Amino acid sequence: MDIHVTTRHCTLTDLEHQSAVHMAEHFGKYNSEIVRVDAIIEDSSHTMSCEFTVKIPGHLIVSKESASDFGKAIHDAGQKISHQLMKIHEKHVKDRGR
Repeated sequence: MDIHVTTRHCTLTDLEHQSAVHMAEHFGKYNSEIVRVDAIIEDSSHTMSCEFTVKIPGHLIVSKESASDFGKAIHDAGQKISHQLMKIHEKHVKDRGR
């Protein structure tokens, strides 16, 4: 899995960067076929936002969240991606059973 973290109009602390990478690595728990994860972290007019884009065969999953700090934005966007990956996995398992 390729993990790319990009920042726009800001710089991340090592802890924030590691938080984004750790969250991206966590996605592998829900789908082992992840090809690439892009994390775009942006500071725009006092609002921190994080956008995750996850590419798996047949799907492109995107989640964007804004918060007052980078940690919360990363966590919230990651939770949305995790939920979407679980739904795709459940659908795949259900279809396999037919």
